[in-house]
Amino acid sequence: GVEAVLADGTIIDNLNTLKKDNTGYDLKQLFIGSEGTLGVITGVSLALPKLPSSVQLAYLAVDSYESVLTVYKEARGHLA
Repeated sequence: GVEAVLADGTIIDNLNTLKKDNTGYDLKQLFIGSEGTLGVITGVSLALPKLPSSVQLAYLAVDSYESVLTVYKEARGHLA
């Protein structure tokens, strides 16, 4: 969602994080596409994914590209 101020000072408050809203024009896209001619965006709300609880990392050294493919296939089979 967005919060914007129009040229006459009216504040448009549409700060929601709905996944989908098809009840009319998408005001966020209208304000973004107008490049400031409809109003100035003063706030936004973002729906961000949660951070993963852990991250695994491995460094590998292989001799050839064929070995890379083999390691990749094995890793996908055991970890995916």
